[in-house]
Amino acid sequence: MVEITWEDGAHSSYTGEQLRWACPCAECRGEAGATGRLARVKTLNDDELKIRDVTLVGQYALQIAFESGHATGIYTFSYLRRRLM
Repeated sequence: MVEITWEDGAHSSYTGEQLRWACPCAECRGEAGATGRLARVKTLNDDELKIRDVTLVGQYALQIAFESGHATGIYTFSYLRRRLM
């Protein structure tokens, strides 16, 4: 679970499953006209839904690593607030 208290006092909690399915990386979303992995699968293994680590990227985003080893998504704070609220 990742919890964020925003500057305006709002509070958000995100499960590993929510974050994994919302991963914004090119592998998951697609690029150059190719369909991303998350559009091609209906389920993910448990290790893909469990958060292993969260790292702050500058002052604008979080990089979330999952137990499966997937860690390429950079979740900007604006993306988290807008997409997952």
